[in-house]
Amino acid sequence: MGKSLNGSGQDLHDNPKGRDRRNWAGISAALFYGSMSVASVFLNKAIFEVWRYRYPASLVAGQTVFTVLAIFTLSRFGVIKLGKFNMDNFKRVFTVSAVFQLKLVLDMSALVLVNIPMYGILKSSTTPFVMLLDYVLRKRVPAMRIQAAVWVTTVGGLVAGFGDLHFEPLGYVLALSSAACTACYVVLVGKLGDELQLDSFTLLLYNSLWSTPLSFAITILTGEVTGVMNYPHVSEAAFLAAFTMSCASAFVLNYATYLCTQLNDALTTSVVGRTKSVVQGVAGLFAFSVSWGVTNACGLTLNSVGICWYAWERYAEKRRGTRLENVRRGIGALNENFLTRNESQLTLSPKKQMNGFGLHRHPTRASESGSSSMASMNGLGGGG
Repeated sequence: MGKSLNGSGQDLHDNPKGRDRRNWAGISAALFYGSMSVASVFLNKAIFEVWRYRYPASLVAGQTVFTVLAIFTLSRFGVIKLGKFNMDNFKRVFTVSAVFQLKLVLDMSALVLVNIPMYGILKSSTTPFVMLLDYVLRKRVPAMRIQAAVWVTTVGGLVAGFGDLHFEPLGYVLALSSAACTACYVVLVGKLGDELQLDSFTLLLYNSLWSTPLSFAITILTGEVTGVMNYPHVSEAAFLAAFTMSCASAFVLNYATYLCTQLNDALTTSVVGRTKSVVQGVAGLFAFSVSWGVTNACGLTLNSVGICWYAWERYAEKRRGTRLENVRRGIGALNENFLTRNESQLTLSPKKQMNGFGLHRHPTRASESGSSSMASMNGLGGGG
């Protein structure tokens, strides 16, 4: 594809001002994704803690309905593009959707009982669960440095749990069960994404279409309908606004992830997704009147060090692999992105991809791939 030239024949992409604008756009998108990832957890926790709303399945139902409506609305106005509906693919997504729905309900139920720092720490156990599944299913063992980082994270979690002044056994069981479900979900979606090559807006839509009736069924089976009907603040404008914001935050987080990956790359999104957990944990210590002691703080610190170490190892490993790939293939035009696995996260996998913070695709190619993937669908729900 030829270069874009201005009136004087200068390459627009070599224009320093143009590069600065693109870099700032990439940085802004990364900050937007990181802040939304943290904010979604705090919004959901506020519903449960401030408003004393104890019906997590109904909140999940609201989020899935909002996501379906948002996808159709944005598609209608040309903001995103959806692939043509395929009934066979839609049927194959059902198993993933069922696991996803269970993960969301467990996420929310855990967040009702567990404070935000411990919620994040317990959710970080997703990575060792994925490593275990990879070993059992594929006999795959990660590099020793990555294993060491995961062990530091895990030990930090154990220390923090031992010093938790708000220890809630059921909350811990729910959070760890959610992490196990998330691991299964990541493995299943990574396999399905590779097989079907669905862009993730389409995959997110299929997932939400299945999840909506499933979430309503769980709401009915758990008896939450009666509780919601009798909830004393159900008709208050302030509560409805908070509930709507929580429902919207799930989709906005997914869209923020999409923007971050479009304007940067999947690697940047993955690193931001890891490191935001540290910010979330520290901020959570000072929110909602959380009491903490020295042991709890030491465990949180050790867990955070492990998370940052893991993020760095994944970053270094990915950059080394990308340099070798670029030497072998060269960096060419960018193609449509699809959802694939990147260890314990779901990431974009374009057929050829540029790397580096703030480096992104040619604007013409970007406009052609409006249906390209988001880096994860884990944002729908707890955001952790």
